[in-house]
Amino acid sequence: MSSDTPAAAALRAHGGLLAAELAALGIDPDGIVDFSVNVNPYGPAPAVVEAGRRAAFDRYPDPTAWPLRQAIARRIEVSPDRIVVGNGAADLFWTLARVLLREGDPVQIVGPTFAELPAAARAVGCAVTEWCARPEDGFAVDLAEVARLAQTARPRLLYLCAPNNPTGIHVCADAVAELAAALPGVTILLDQAFLGLSPFYRELAAPLPPSVVCVRSMTKDHAIPGLRLGYLVASAALASALESGHPPWMVSGPAQAAGLAALDEDAFTASCRVRLLRDRDALADTLRALGLAPVPSATTFFLLPVRDPSTLRTRLLRRGVLVRDCTSFGLPGYIRLAARPAPDRARLVAALRAELPC
Repeated sequence: MSSDTPAAAALRAHGGLLAAELAALGIDPDGIVDFSVNVNPYGPAPAVVEAGRRAAFDRYPDPTAWPLRQAIARRIEVSPDRIVVGNGAADLFWTLARVLLREGDPVQIVGPTFAELPAAARAVGCAVTEWCARPEDGFAVDLAEVARLAQTARPRLLYLCAPNNPTGIHVCADAVAELAAALPGVTILLDQAFLGLSPFYRELAAPLPPSVVCVRSMTKDHAIPGLRLGYLVASAALASALESGHPPWMVSGPAQAAGLAALDEDAFTASCRVRLLRDRDALADTLRALGLAPVPSATTFFLLPVRDPSTLRTRLLRRGVLVRDCTSFGLPGYIRLAARPAPDRARLVAALRAELPC
């Protein structure tokens, strides 16, 4: 069984503050405005915070998060035995790889995209191939090309993120259903972590074929990354296998309680969605006025082409602004920026004005 090489592991960079880096640079983390993470900056809702705080610390949480699974199932109108709750979406990706895949299985990735599912597949010993969207096409996903490659490679699993991280490009649920119909015997892992804050949020209720496994993050919409919470929707048989294939108590009591409270916060989420999409458009317009060219996006973050993104990231960090260097996505000419409120945008623009001439 193979595992990630040190070089491959190094490519699994993620957004967010790194304590060791900040300490080395002598930077106070409390002074950083973080554009590198795609988390709702207007959350969490007060009721979600209070529910997490009230959760019992002195007893075990439900080992399979059964009350939360039931509540999610009621909301999306499926049987609770089709729901698996995990310690964030990444936990669910790794569990799915361990349970579904075997050494030598072909896995196809629609890239450039989030690194954890490919890493999990390689850890199992799978042969990972990638169809990669091109900058000259605006990073659009050509599902006909994806299907042709899959019909040749016959992957056990095909991973598609929609809206995609980091490009922000969306593939609608109807098109995913057509892709599934064209690829019998292929499990499609549809990563919908960024769907809830996009204009396509209604697709969360769209029915999809049994061969499509949907993974969703509650972390992003509800701003609870410190708690780690996500869930997937799969066939009852696969969900049962996944539940058996990961340890009990993967989701803490505070996370389960916060998740239950979050399910009652539709109005809060809707308000945040409207504000964030306006924030995204305002930031993109400001950057265009500076002569930059943000890539159009269907969600609350977007790519920005720049020279030497690694150096720019460090220089901006010294000015109190963190952006996402997309070199680890295989995009060495881009940074990714997430939507944030107007005062934060002002800090970013001031820092860019100071650093982009360099």
